Parts: sequence; C-alpha cells; structure tokens
Amino acid sequence: MSDAFREIMKIHYIGTALLACGFAMLVGVVLLLDPTAPDANIGAGILAMVGVPVGTLGLVMIIGHALFRTFKTVRS
Repeated sequence: MSDAFREIMKIHYIGTALLACGFAMLVGVVLLLDPTAPDANIGAGILAMVGVPVGTLGLVMIIGHALFRTFKTVRS
C-alpha cells in the first residue's frame, strides 16, 4: 500500500472514531436527562452541544473519504 492510501485511510478511521464519540455523548445525554434536576439538564445540554458537532464532523469525514475513493476509482 502506498503512503497516500494510508493517509486517506487515517481520515476514515478518525471519522469513525469521532462519529462513535458523538453517538456516545448523545447516549450520555439521554441517560443524564432528569426532569427534577436542573443541574443534570444543564450538563446534558452541554454534552449535546458538543456531541452533535463531533458526530457530524465524523460523518462528514467518512462521507468525504467515501466520495474520494469513489471518484479516485472512476478516474483510474
């Protein structure tokens, strides 16, 4: 395998890890929500504000990698 291929695969792996972290944060939000504890809701809101962008960034990286591999295969 070439060095360029390894670098592109790193993007895929990092995207997958970010997507997993985003989902884990959103699961934490669901577990933290409590209608009687406002402090827990504040923590869950902050976790959601971080989890959604992290998961979105991971998903964008995975889709970008897939598009890159598709167009690279078509051009070759």
